[in-house]
Amino acid sequence: MPGAQISNVRIADSVNGAGIPAHGGARGGATPTDVTITGSGDGDVVVEPGSQFVVHGGAGRASARR
Repeated sequence: MPGAQISNVRIADSVNGAGIPAHGGARGGATPTDVTITGSGDGDVVVEPGSQFVVHGGAGRASARR
């Protein structure tokens, strides 16, 4: 999914552990604008190994799942 826009969203207490997860094999990218992510156990933005998905901008702390 190239060029996705995520705007004016609040993500709280994600049940999957990440506010915005990019699973292995995902391709494309997204640009969050006015996105608030709270209560994510694994990180606000998690890009799994093998993923080619890119989250542009500063939507919280990014991490990589090992």
